[in-house]
Amino acid sequence: MDNIVGEVHESHKITFHEDELPPEGLSHNKMLHITVQFEDKFIARVLIDGGSSLNICPLTTLKILGKGLHEIQMGSMNVKAFDGSQRATIREIIVDLQMGPTWFDVEFHVLDIPATYNLLLGRLWIHAVGALDSTLHKVVKFEWNH
Repeated sequence: MDNIVGEVHESHKITFHEDELPPEGLSHNKMLHITVQFEDKFIARVLIDGGSSLNICPLTTLKILGKGLHEIQMGSMNVKAFDGSQRATIREIIVDLQMGPTWFDVEFHVLDIPATYNLLLGRLWIHAVGALDSTLHKVVKFEWNH
C-alpha cells in the first residue's frame, strides 16, 4: 500500500513517531513509495531514494503521463544504474506534481529502463524541498506554509 506525504503540525520541527510505523512495525523491509498527482492522474509507486543523485522517470511512465519525446527537452548524460552499468538519459522533463498539500516542479531525467517504480525522487528533490524521509516509518515530511 502506498503512503501519502505526511503533514507537519509544528513549525520548524519534523519528527517521526512510533504510531506512524506500518502494521509490521520495526521488522518490515519495504521501500518507501508514495503516491503523487500529475494533472488529473494519480501516480502510485513513486520511490523516494536518498541514495540516488537524480530524479528518474522511466520512459514507460512518460507515456502514461501522456508526454511524447517531442514535448521534452533534449539532454543526455551518462548515469550509473543500480546494477553498476552505465546508461544514457534520453531527455529531461519538468513535471508539476502534487505531493501532500502543495505542488512542486520536479526535473526528471528520462531513461529507457525496466523499473519497479513509476518515478524516482532522489536527493535533488529531497534537498531542494528540505524533505525528510523515513524508510522505517514509510513517510516523507516537509515543512509547508509554516
